[in-house]
Amino acid sequence: MNGKKIKVTDSEKKWLELLATQWGVTVDFRPYLGADMFARITIPSDGMARVEILEAFSPEEYYAKWGNRDVPEDKLFEFLLLHEIAHLELEHHKKKVPFHTEDANWWFSFKEQKEKEADLWAKEKLCGP
Repeated sequence: MNGKKIKVTDSEKKWLELLATQWGVTVDFRPYLGADMFARITIPSDGMARVEILEAFSPEEYYAKWGNRDVPEDKLFEFLLLHEIAHLELEHHKKKVPFHTEDANWWFSFKEQKEKEADLWAKEKLCGP
């Protein structure tokens, strides 16, 4: 299910770098991030958070994995950046999973909830309330 790929253009990179700076993060574009990863954020205890986004990917693969079909293809790079910024703004990094958690279903539910919150936040910033 590869389908056609979209690739971030130089003008999009400049716009996304500016947007990232406005939110106090940096953004880098990578050819590969890991299996099924389209973007990720690294939040250090000191210093500036860094978002990494795939420089090219199939929108169909993204939609199949994460849904969000209401986000148009031409807004996916911006949405991915905003989604990762949402994790920082919503302080998801401070909501730790208890060390003793043995219930895998609880852990997956916890992670899924954070992803949904980040999606909603990003969509509100992208499209308005």
